[in-house]
Amino acid sequence: MNDAATVPTLIVEGGPIDGAKMELSEGTSTIVGSGRLAHLRVDHPDIELAHVKVTWDVYGISMIDNGSRHGTWVNGEPVETAALLDGDVITFVAPGSKVGVPGVRIVIPEGSVAAPPPPDPEAAAAAEAAPPAEAPVEAPPPAPVAPRKAPGRARRGRRPGIRLPLRGIAITVVGLALVGAGGWFAFRYYTTRPELTSVEPGQSPPGLGVTLNGQRFHPDAPRNTVWFGDRSVPVSSVSEGTLRVTVPALPSPGPVPVSVETPRGRSNTISFVLLPPLAATGLDPPGALPGDEVVLRGKGLGDEGLTITVGGRPATVVSAEDGSVRFEMPKVEGEPGSLHPVMAMLPGRTTAPLDLVLGRLPLVAAFEPSHAAAGEILRIRGRGFAPTPEGNVVTFDGVPALVARASTEELTVFTPTPVRPQARTLARVLVSAGGRTSDPVSYPLLRLLSGSYVLRFFPAASGEGGAPGRAFLASEIAPVILLTKSGEATAAGRALRASRLLNAAVDQARGGEDVTFAALQQPAIGVGVAGGAEIIVQVTPQDAAAYAAAPGVPPRGAPPAPLALASYWAAVLNDYLVVCTGRGRPSHVAALSPESGRAFDQLRSALPWQYNRGVANERVARAPDRLRQRLREAALRVP
Repeated sequence: MNDAATVPTLIVEGGPIDGAKMELSEGTSTIVGSGRLAHLRVDHPDIELAHVKVTWDVYGISMIDNGSRHGTWVNGEPVETAALLDGDVITFVAPGSKVGVPGVRIVIPEGSVAAPPPPDPEAAAAAEAAPPAEAPVEAPPPAPVAPRKAPGRARRGRRPGIRLPLRGIAITVVGLALVGAGGWFAFRYYTTRPELTSVEPGQSPPGLGVTLNGQRFHPDAPRNTVWFGDRSVPVSSVSEGTLRVTVPALPSPGPVPVSVETPRGRSNTISFVLLPPLAATGLDPPGALPGDEVVLRGKGLGDEGLTITVGGRPATVVSAEDGSVRFEMPKVEGEPGSLHPVMAMLPGRTTAPLDLVLGRLPLVAAFEPSHAAAGEILRIRGRGFAPTPEGNVVTFDGVPALVARASTEELTVFTPTPVRPQARTLARVLVSAGGRTSDPVSYPLLRLLSGSYVLRFFPAASGEGGAPGRAFLASEIAPVILLTKSGEATAAGRALRASRLLNAAVDQARGGEDVTFAALQQPAIGVGVAGGAEIIVQVTPQDAAAYAAAPGVPPRGAPPAPLALASYWAAVLNDYLVVCTGRGRPSHVAALSPESGRAFDQLRSALPWQYNRGVANERVARAPDRLRQRLREAALRVP
C-alpha cells in the first residue's frame, strides 16, 4: 500500500480529522499526540499530549512510546518501541477495548527509505570464526525404582504406600519464588520511583526556571537529577511535590522529553517544548525620531506575534526575521537626547531593554562655553559620538576642528579660525561618527576686528577632516608647524604644550625683550629661544616623516633631516614674530628658501606695522585667502 504519497507519510484513520496526512522528513522526529504542540495532533481523551515519537534515520523509520499511561499498539501488538513498515497501523487503546478512537497508518512508498547500513564485516567474520555452541544433552530417564516392602510381619488391611511427586513440588516452589520476587520488584519499582505529573510552564527558552510537579522526589536536592532528553541538569531547590530547575541550552528547539531520576529509579517522561532564545543585542541606528525606521538585532525575533515597545509605547513592526526586526519609531515624550527603553516581547518571553535615543545620532545637545574665539577649548555634549578622537570629525562652516579628547557623550575640540571676517559668526557645526552625520547646529565664533593684533599660536586640525595622529601648531593667519603623535603624547597634546611656551615667548618680545627662536641640539633636537636651554617643541622622526608627504603640498620624496627641520621651524616662527611685532623685514625663511620667503614679504605688505598701533586686527581678519594658502605652503615646503 502506497496511496499516492511519494515520501513516507502518516495518515489519520478515524475521528474528526480522518484522512489527515503528515509527510515525514529524513533525519527528524515527529510527535503524534493530542497536545497543541504535537506535530500531528490527533484529538481524543485516550490519546496523550505527546503519545508517540516517530523517527526517520539511517536505520529506517521507527516508533517509541513517550511513557503513555495506557500504552501503544502496532497492528494489534503492544509495543514500547518498534520498527515501522509500509501499512503498519498505530493505535492508542487496546484492541477491542473501545471504538471510535483514531489510529495512524504509515505509508512508505517503495524506494523512499534507504536500506539500513550493512553490518560490520569484521564483526561478521568474528562471528563466523567462533566455535559452535554445544547442544544441550538430554538427561536419561530415571531408572525404575523397585517398591520397598515394609519390614516386619505382614499387617492385615495395610494400605499401599504414597509416593510424593518431588520434581513437580520443586518446580512449583521455584515458580512461586520467582513470581514473588518479580512482584516485590514490581511493587518496589512502581511505588518508590519518582513520578512526574507536569512541567510548568510547558514551554520556555533556555536559561529560565521551570517547576516540575510530581511525587516521590528525594528531599535532598542534589540527589535528584532532571533529564531534558539526554542532557542532565541539577536541581536548584526541592519542596514537597515540586522541583525547581533551569532550562539548559540544547542543540535545537522543539519537543524534549523530561524525566526525573533519584537513587530509587527514573520517572516517566513528559513532553516539554524548548523555545528558541529571545535576545536583543543592538539598535541601528541607536537614535531616531518618531516615524524613523529602526532595526533591532538579536535572536529569536522572527516568531509570529512578536511585539515591540519603545518607552512603553507600542511600535509598528515593518518586517521580522530570526536575527532582526525592523520597526517604526512611535511618538514618545521627552527632550532630544532622552533615552527610551526598547523591548521585544513574545508570550512568556521578553528581551532585556536597550536604550534608544530620541533624536538622530550623532546628536549635539550643548556647547561649553556658549561662544569662543579661534584656538579656544570647546566641549560639545550630546550622544552617539565615537569613543576615540580619531573616530570623530567636527567642522565649523566646513573647517575641521582638532578633536583632543572623546567619549560617546562628550568631545573636547579646539575651535578653528572663522571663515568670515566679522566680529560674530554663527558657524554651522556638524559632527560625523560611525558613518553618520549629526543635524547641523549653530555656534557663535568670535574674532576681534578693532585694536591691535596679538600673535597667538594654538592647536588646529591637519588637513580636511583632521588627519588621524597629526595636528597643526597654527596662528589665526595660517598653519605654522606640523606635529605627530610621539609615544604617549598625542599630536594635540604636543601642539597645546608648544603653543603655551611660544605664546609666553611672544609676550616677552612684545614687552621689549630680545627674543629669537633657534634650532637646538641639546637636550634634544628641536626649537627653543636662542640662549636658553628649554626645548619648546622637539623634532621627532615621525614629524620628519610627515613632512615627506605633508597635506596640501607636492610630496617631498624623502623626509628632511631632524636638525634641518628644526632650523626651518625656527625660521618660520621668527618671520611671524618679525611681521607681527614690527621688528623689520622678514628674512629668516628667505635665507633657507627664497620662494617661500616671498610669501612672508607679501604678509608684511598685507599687515603693515604702524608705530604705537601695531598690526590692525581688521587687517588680519581680511587677509586674502590666496595669501593664507601661500603661507600654508611655505610652512610645509621644507627645502
